[in-house]
Amino acid sequence: MRIGIEAFRIFRNHKHGMDIVAIEQIKKLQFLDKINTYYLFCFNGPDHFLIQECENFKIIRLPRLPSPFMEQVVLPILSFVYQLDLLHSTGNTSPLFLSCKRLITLHDIIYLENSKCSYGGSIYQKIGKWYRRQIVPIVIQKAEMLITVSATEQRTIEDFAPQLNGKISFIYNAVSSHFMPKPLEHTLTSALKYKLPREPYILFHGNTDPKKNTINVLKAFDIFKKKSGSNIKLVITDLSSGVLNQLLNNHKLSALKSEIHLTNYVHNSEMPDLYNRALIYLYPSLRESFGIPILEAMACGTPVITSDCSAMPEIAGGSALLANPASPEKIADALLKFYKDEKLRKMYAQKGMERVRNFNWHTSVEKLLQLYTTILKPALSKTPNLTKSEGQPAYTS
Repeated sequence: MRIGIEAFRIFRNHKHGMDIVAIEQIKKLQFLDKINTYYLFCFNGPDHFLIQECENFKIIRLPRLPSPFMEQVVLPILSFVYQLDLLHSTGNTSPLFLSCKRLITLHDIIYLENSKCSYGGSIYQKIGKWYRRQIVPIVIQKAEMLITVSATEQRTIEDFAPQLNGKISFIYNAVSSHFMPKPLEHTLTSALKYKLPREPYILFHGNTDPKKNTINVLKAFDIFKKKSGSNIKLVITDLSSGVLNQLLNNHKLSALKSEIHLTNYVHNSEMPDLYNRALIYLYPSLRESFGIPILEAMACGTPVITSDCSAMPEIAGGSALLANPASPEKIADALLKFYKDEKLRKMYAQKGMERVRNFNWHTSVEKLLQLYTTILKPALSKTPNLTKSEGQPAYTS
C-alpha cells in the first residue's frame, strides 16, 4: 500500500513536541515496515539530514509556503499524483478534500475549548488556533480513524464530540533515547553555551502560549524565594527577555529579574544537559494532552513537579509531585518540599526513572502500524512484517 505522512515542519530548526513525535515515529516506521511504500511530505529546512530515504521511504521536499495553502491545495494534489491509499496527518489538521483514506493524529482540542488557553499567545499562535478551529471540526468527521496521545485526551475528545466514539484511540508518546543521566562534566559544553548557573537550578520551559502558565510560575517563584531565603536561580527556556520583562513589570515582580536566567530556544539534542544540571524540573501547565518534557526530565533523573489536572497525572503515574497550576501558592509549596528535602528529591528521581520505562517508541509505532492495517483492509493482502528488534536509534540531533 502507498501511505503518505504529512510532517511539514520536522526539518525546521526550532522544533516542538509534535515535530519530535513525527520524527521518532518515522524513524521507527522505517525499521519496522519493509512492505508498504511511504511518501513523507516535508518543508525544506536546515535539519533535512534527520530522515534519510530508503527503499520504501521517499521524501517529498516542499517549498516553505503558508501551511494552510500547502495543506488544503498542494497536499490533496500530491495525494492524487502519488496515488496514495492513506494519508496520515500528524499535526491535528488535514485537507478538507482528499481522494484517499485519512488518519489524523489529534494531539489535543485545546483550541476548541472555551478557556484562556484557547485564544491567547503570540500572533503566530493565535492564527494557528483560529485555523484549527475552522478545519478540525470538519476533518475529524471525514477521517477513517483518529489517534490522540493519552486516555485523558481521548475522553476529552469523546465528551466534546460523542459521535467520534469508536473511531478514536490513544497511542502514548515516548521519550527519545538521548535523554539519560549524565555526569556533569559531560554537560559543560551546553553550560557554557547557554551561560547556565554554576549551581543547580530550577528549570522551566517558558512560552508565550497561555497554557504554559508562565505568570503563575513567576509568582510561585517569588513566593518560594521569600519563604526559603534561597539564592537558587530559575532557568527559563524559549522565552525572550522582552516578554519576561513585560510580565515582571505588569505583575510587580521586577525584583525577580536578577534571579532568572533565560536561554532562549534550546535544541532538543542539548536539552538532556539542562535537565541533568537542574535540581528540580517545573512543569505546571494549565492544560496538556500528554507532556513529553515530564518524561524527558524523569529519564535524566531530575525530580519533577507538574500539574494535578488534564493528562499530567496520567503521564506522571505517581512519580512526580502534583500541584494546582492555578495556585502560585501550591506551586511554591511543592518547590519548598523538594528544595528542603534531598531524600524526597532522590526518591522521586528514582520513581521517575522507573516510570519512564513504561513509554517507548517501538511499542507506540507497532500500534500505529496496526491502525494503518485496520484502515487499509481489505485492500491489504497481508500485514506489515513487524521486526521485534529496537532498530534505529532515536532522534538525537
